[in-house]
Amino acid sequence: MAYITMPETRIPVIMETDVVVVGGGPAGIGAAIRSAQSGADTLIIERFGSPGGMFTNGLMCITVGEPPDGLPKEILDRLRRGGYVNDPLEKYPGLSSNPLYHYHGPSIAPGWRGPSKLSTFDPDMAACVMMEIMEECDVKLQLRSLFIDTKVEDGTIMAVVIEGASAKQAIAGKVFVDATGRGDVVARSGAPYTSAGNEFGLPIPPGLMWKMSDVDYQRLFEYQKEDPKLDKLMENAKAKGELPPYRLKKTPYYGGLYTGHPHLEMCPTLYPGDMLLWAPAVHEWGLNCAEKAEDLTRAEVDIRKEIMAELNFLKKYVPGFEKAHLSGIAPFMGIREGRHPIGEHVMTYEDISNQRTFEDAALRQTAWDRVDMEGGIRTVTFDIPYRSFLAKKINNLLLAGDTISMEHKALLHIRGFGTAMRLGEVAGIAAARSVKSKVTPKNLKWDAPL
Repeated sequence: MAYITMPETRIPVIMETDVVVVGGGPAGIGAAIRSAQSGADTLIIERFGSPGGMFTNGLMCITVGEPPDGLPKEILDRLRRGGYVNDPLEKYPGLSSNPLYHYHGPSIAPGWRGPSKLSTFDPDMAACVMMEIMEECDVKLQLRSLFIDTKVEDGTIMAVVIEGASAKQAIAGKVFVDATGRGDVVARSGAPYTSAGNEFGLPIPPGLMWKMSDVDYQRLFEYQKEDPKLDKLMENAKAKGELPPYRLKKTPYYGGLYTGHPHLEMCPTLYPGDMLLWAPAVHEWGLNCAEKAEDLTRAEVDIRKEIMAELNFLKKYVPGFEKAHLSGIAPFMGIREGRHPIGEHVMTYEDISNQRTFEDAALRQTAWDRVDMEGGIRTVTFDIPYRSFLAKKINNLLLAGDTISMEHKALLHIRGFGTAMRLGEVAGIAAARSVKSKVTPKNLKWDAPL
């Protein structure tokens, strides 16, 4: 491999603050807001022009079940008061039994009916509400800024380096929160981690959300009475080379719980005629999109081809889509599994399945576990210990969201908008308490779960 040498660069420190949160997705928003509300001078760094990550810029504007208490509920309540939330299960009777519906129970587990409640919301308004709350509690924003490096001395992060319109700049802080979802701060600071899925199988594939507008749902549902999965139309299109094959994939964990893209996956959203669609990358490729730009590029190129094929198929073959049109492709893919930091405690699947409790429990979580003997979904309630928020080797780095310390097998149980934000809240409160107490996060005693 060839190398180039760059001259040493003096990078200006443009700001010094108490808490620096890197990443403006749900976890980062939770961390920044709770840190500021707990009295710490707080800055959040986000690479896009608005916060929310996958749930706003990524178009994944759906939450399953009731939102957790705390910030997720507050955000959805504000959106609901403005008329920017609805439940498609109430709007479209029979949706839960539609085999094209993304959350169709039998596609996930035989005999399971699927979730009884969904909340779909306007992603742009959700970003505005998040910014409104941050402004209310005086969170400082650094938007359109890409985190690229850290300055570490004796196991302590002194500053992070960002790049944007003003070239390279540094931001100094006392406590830092990695809410990137990829473990970027962990990697750049020299904290230990394992690569996505490297011990337990292939990584969860990334996905790109897209949407269509002016869909005639009633016409679609009427046709599905005779061809529920669109099998007749799909076979016709496949025979002409107009639709790629779908791949049925089952994770080896959780009793064979569904994962992947075995068919068209859709869900009505907030506005009449709008449909959200899922387009994941090929699972068997084992792409490591958190660490390899070539994998990220391969996934994005292939998924966009998949989207074009599905779009053309829907418009040409499927009743209800004659006048529909593409109304958006998310500007970035959701990397559903990034690096796994090795924290002071690594959450395992056994911790979850055995419903373990911990003395330093920071958050109590209820989640789906696996298919039970009757073909339904078993739920479990378990603790996430504060130690899983603490990166090894770095004294002032907290982990949040998908970046907390957990193994591959535990990841599916600690994902989603509400959980990620609640994990961020823990990190933000811990960061502010550390600053106030003048101790490192590792020396902070966590007393009770949120």
